[in-house]
Amino acid sequence: MKAAIICVGTELVSGLVQDKNAFYLSHNLVAEKIIPQLILFVPDQKETIIQSLQFAFAQPEVQLVIVSGGLGPTEDDLTREAIAEFVQKPLVFVTEAWERICSFYQKIRGVAPPPNNERQAYFPEGATILYNQMGTAPAFKVDFKDKRIYVIPGVPQEANFFWEKIKAEIQPEASSFYRTKIIKLIGIGESDLEQKIKPFLSPLPPKLKPAFLPRDGEIWFYISGDSVAPEEEKVALSVIARLEQELKKYLFSSYGNSPEEAVGNLLLRLNARLAVAESCSGGLLGHRITNVPGSSNYFERGLIVYSNQSKEEELAIPQGVLSREGAVSEVVARLLAENIRKKAKTDYGIGITGIAGPTGATPQKPVGLVYIGLADSQTTRVERFQFMGDRETVKKRTTQSALFMLFSLLREKIENGF
Repeated sequence: MKAAIICVGTELVSGLVQDKNAFYLSHNLVAEKIIPQLILFVPDQKETIIQSLQFAFAQPEVQLVIVSGGLGPTEDDLTREAIAEFVQKPLVFVTEAWERICSFYQKIRGVAPPPNNERQAYFPEGATILYNQMGTAPAFKVDFKDKRIYVIPGVPQEANFFWEKIKAEIQPEASSFYRTKIIKLIGIGESDLEQKIKPFLSPLPPKLKPAFLPRDGEIWFYISGDSVAPEEEKVALSVIARLEQELKKYLFSSYGNSPEEAVGNLLLRLNARLAVAESCSGGLLGHRITNVPGSSNYFERGLIVYSNQSKEEELAIPQGVLSREGAVSEVVARLLAENIRKKAKTDYGIGITGIAGPTGATPQKPVGLVYIGLADSQTTRVERFQFMGDRETVKKRTTQSALFMLFSLLREKIENGF
């Protein structure tokens, strides 16, 4: 089975909003061995939406079409009308849907919905309604010309909610596509990784191909192919297992889906707690750590000590050190890590100081220079980094590096029996 994804929204094609749904849906479809044949982005124009549906339906291998977006209450939300015209059915008002929208408004906002929300209670005649627990817009599905169309809201969290409903209903046919699990690595570059693992890929038959996906300081790796025989699948699995052993220094996906989740799980296993002091990263490290559910079990506190005065007042960094060494220095990163750990009475402390840019640099301290300190009860290690990119990239790479430093230390402690 193959699928088509159609994302509706003028804001998407004009670059005002970055799409998340196509990525999320395609990633999850492939996990179900359903290959997206095409992904289309179209504006809020009824004729263009219909044309995109016609194009998708012209692909004989496509049996599943997912349309995302254009189900809001305003006049420019035209997906309902486009779908109805395409499947040659009138739009009909569904009382139960309107009652649920009213109930949702009353529960969340304590008021009745505006009259224009009634638009969200209209569906192509014969459509099956899928009700929304995350917002006002119901989704719906329509079977037409031996294909199934799912129409879901464009709000990413609502689209994710409806994917679970879609996944529960679809029954993929036998697929020729094969993909191993994805192993996720941090602390190693794509070129170095390829050189390191090249000798271990030699057993792969020609139809099985390795794939390297760089992602914000991470590398995702998998093996895939078409019409893979059982014995060839065994070879792929044995290669992945060998790589997991060879790359365990960098492999965080054995402990979590993200570096912050992996670090959290390791802290839990060690019954340890963490505190962080951030300057140039502006709280991003604490934000990422606390995005993980249950992080209160191991994250004690985070301080943003952006100015020199805050470093002095909150963490007792001597004014003389700041004047002599500068805020962006190895010694300040060391003191930030040690002093936040002592102040918070935690097992580990991280201190970050650097120049995110684009201003603030000197010939000796360029934009992207970052020092990260990591302290435990026995030692403090400080690493110097020189990142490239804009301000946001420097901040993201800084937190990736801090998480990798902590991940490496925690994994080593666990391997050594704490």
